[in-house]
Amino acid sequence: MGISLPSLFSTIFFFLNTIFILQSINSISSSTAGDGFSVRLIHRDSPLSPSYNRSMTAYDRIQAAAYRSVLRLNHVHLLTTTFSSSEHDISSRIVPENGEYIVTFSVGTPPTQVHAFMDTGSDAIWVKCSQSFPVFNPAKSSSYGHYLCDSLPCEALGVGRRTCAEFHDPCYYRVIYGDGSTTEGTLSHDKFAFEDPERNLVDVGHLDFGCSDFSSWHFRGNQSGALGLSRQPLSLISQLGIKKFSYCMVLPDNEGSGSRMYFGSEAVISGGQTPLLKGVDWYYYVTLIGISIGDQNVPLPDGIFNMTSDGEGGFIIDSGTTYTLLRSEAYDALIEALGEAIDLPQRRGPSEWYELCFEGSFEDLDSAAPDLKFIFDGAEVILMKQTTYIEAEKGLWCLAMVRSNEELSILGNMQQQNYFVSYDLDQEVVSFAPVDCATF
Repeated sequence: MGISLPSLFSTIFFFLNTIFILQSINSISSSTAGDGFSVRLIHRDSPLSPSYNRSMTAYDRIQAAAYRSVLRLNHVHLLTTTFSSSEHDISSRIVPENGEYIVTFSVGTPPTQVHAFMDTGSDAIWVKCSQSFPVFNPAKSSSYGHYLCDSLPCEALGVGRRTCAEFHDPCYYRVIYGDGSTTEGTLSHDKFAFEDPERNLVDVGHLDFGCSDFSSWHFRGNQSGALGLSRQPLSLISQLGIKKFSYCMVLPDNEGSGSRMYFGSEAVISGGQTPLLKGVDWYYYVTLIGISIGDQNVPLPDGIFNMTSDGEGGFIIDSGTTYTLLRSEAYDALIEALGEAIDLPQRRGPSEWYELCFEGSFEDLDSAAPDLKFIFDGAEVILMKQTTYIEAEKGLWCLAMVRSNEELSILGNMQQQNYFVSYDLDQEVVSFAPVDCATF
């Protein structure tokens, strides 16, 4: 089968974008935290990850990723529907077990290494400090400090989150999640330094964080913290005053080359831009207009991905969700249209989450399947076949998107792979540039 003209243009655009961004990154001199820095991202399923489970097969990991995506949706939906009646606080949007990409940094003096999940849907930094999870011991850090109950940061937690008997007590927080999980600790501050891709430490000064001395069994794992990147006051980017950040996530086969994240002056803004929804700053909401398969639009009701006046629905770009989740009406229309467009044997997958699968080799699928495109207000994201389908069983390729039983839809990180995804908070836009992330 020959290469179609749209696919040829997409390939040319892909390589031109890669060259442009490489030149932009290489032109930036070695930075300090004052103007920008970069970090390596490690996927939780990479053999390099501290969360890597060697007993799991590739198919086990695929099933687990779908399960985490659904849990993530439930958590995000719970928070978006209750946010308007709750106060902004340090840990209402911490989602420890649903992180996907790990960042390495150090805390304290002398420094203690921490592996934390990067999360665009969390508004806080937290680190495990309990004896059960001996990661960071504040008693051994000469630069450590904690906030008292009468401090402004403690007041920002909200009445329902802090447990203070006296004004001069340490500011202690306790959070109960929708599934009954809990996390508790002291609102603290200490020196932080981030590990860049060359393993050098970049000093960013003191940051506020939750020093967690208790987490229920739902949170237990090999990761040791969370790094919130929302626009809330206690997130990393808010504390550092960073207005631009970007990331480039490699395909799983290239995990050894490493995904990257860039902050401040090192964040290259490139590609099509779509506006962030104004007045909504706890997640990164954008306007998804439609979806197309090849040159055919999937028949969807106008505004199906818009947020309603009471805060329901909408479309979120999220780093902590693996697979894209689409509300049921859109999901049904998409799998029907894909089923009609792809001339391969079809059946359901090995679990309830994979509702449309195709039998054959990847080469068969690559030849038979038209490109899938997400059409945003001002930008388009054309998915590679490797980021559209996953091999759920040998010779069975399933759509790597899951049904959302809520009105909310989410663009997962798998569908963001091999895109330079950039956030410009001054201009209030997100940009997408198709690139080969393994080249950075």
